[in-house]
Amino acid sequence: MYTRYFLLLLSCLLGSCTPFHQALNQPAAGLVPADYQLYTRDYPETVPWWQSFNNPELNRLISSGLQHNFSLHQAWARLSQARALARKSEAELLPSLDASAGAAHNRTGGSDQQDRGRDDFSLGLSAGYELDLWGRLHALERKAKLDVQARRADVSSAALSLSGQIAETWLELISSRRQGAQLREQLGLNQQLLELIEYRFSTAQASALDLYQQNQTIARIKGGLITAQGREQTALHQLSVLSGRPPEAAIKAQQASFPEVSPTPPGGIPADLLSQRPDIRAAGLQLRGANWSIAAARADRLPRLRLNGEFSSNAGVLESLLDSWLLRLAAGFTAPLFDGGSREAEIERARGQAEELLAAYRLSVLRAIQEVEDALVLEQQQRKTIANVEQQISLTKMAYREATWRYLNGLNDYQPVLREQINLIAAQQELIIAQRNLLLARVALHRALGGTWTDSLSPDPSMSISTARPGTPDH
Repeated sequence: MYTRYFLLLLSCLLGSCTPFHQALNQPAAGLVPADYQLYTRDYPETVPWWQSFNNPELNRLISSGLQHNFSLHQAWARLSQARALARKSEAELLPSLDASAGAAHNRTGGSDQQDRGRDDFSLGLSAGYELDLWGRLHALERKAKLDVQARRADVSSAALSLSGQIAETWLELISSRRQGAQLREQLGLNQQLLELIEYRFSTAQASALDLYQQNQTIARIKGGLITAQGREQTALHQLSVLSGRPPEAAIKAQQASFPEVSPTPPGGIPADLLSQRPDIRAAGLQLRGANWSIAAARADRLPRLRLNGEFSSNAGVLESLLDSWLLRLAAGFTAPLFDGGSREAEIERARGQAEELLAAYRLSVLRAIQEVEDALVLEQQQRKTIANVEQQISLTKMAYREATWRYLNGLNDYQPVLREQINLIAAQQELIIAQRNLLLARVALHRALGGTWTDSLSPDPSMSISTARPGTPDH
């Protein structure tokens, strides 16, 4: 019987096994459609998604953001912390060796004795090593490595989100400029019409109400122009901050027209697209790490065996320090007898955390599928909306020309002209918004599909704390 236990213990030591670890089996079973796959062995190489817009200005803005954005730099810093913790976990599997040296001068005396002095010199080495009997240290080391991978996936997720934010802000900037340009064109046309109405009013062919209504239309257009200019400035500020610059910094963004959007990829989406989602990878890695935490907590209930070695030498004269020495080898065996349920509570906490991360993982899978489907539906809907609004504009222009002609020829009053003016301005503004929304839907589709282009990113050395300029002390 003892032989069997000894062989089990020896196999654990030699194989660094973790008998309390249980691998997860298909944590998203039943959630993924048949034409999706969560993981593949080889991820296909993908290029940065914004290059499909073929716009140098957008390329430059996103490249600058990926290099200087502070939120992304925070993600890189968290990855650096995780790597350091992983190295600490690896170090726990290795022996420790410490050196010590000391010197002291002692002096004694009293009323009935002569003062005496004595020097003491010491030199020592101590070593320690914990045998990982039950795989506790191995489990903690595996969890730390999975945390590193999860933090790297978080960096990719942050970069993907940042690229989408910059593109969306850039599209909002263009939309504001186009709306402003459209309103300025409408303002010029309506001012010309105002001159005609003033002429007709001077010849008693138009009423004062016609003048008031036309001036009201012009004032409404000027108000919309002020709003568009405000949105343009705030979009520029947002682009500056996303690029790691102050809001008032000058940023080179002169684009005034929307880029061309390529057709929707034919044949739907590939089966392995969800494997390119960094947030799903991060959630899965965190779940696997939590599973290793359970194994470590369960192993922590069992005894620990630690080997210690110590070499020491003491002398009163420095020259004879190594003349006498002591070597001590020891093995310490500790086992928890009573902890008030602390270790069992830790196991329950680790299990609860794993349950939470399992739910988060499943939710991230469902949201990823929803985002892909929603983006595809939204793009199709926006294409139909654009076609519908363009038809509305064509009809409204014809109605506006007819109403204006009839008004100038005295066949009707000014109300039909005013109504068609308002309809035309609203439809033209709606077309710009629909064109922007189509591009936003394409950006959302790219964000939903993820990509492996983030794997080639690296932190900017100029953002490191070692290169920060010294300033005033913190108070």
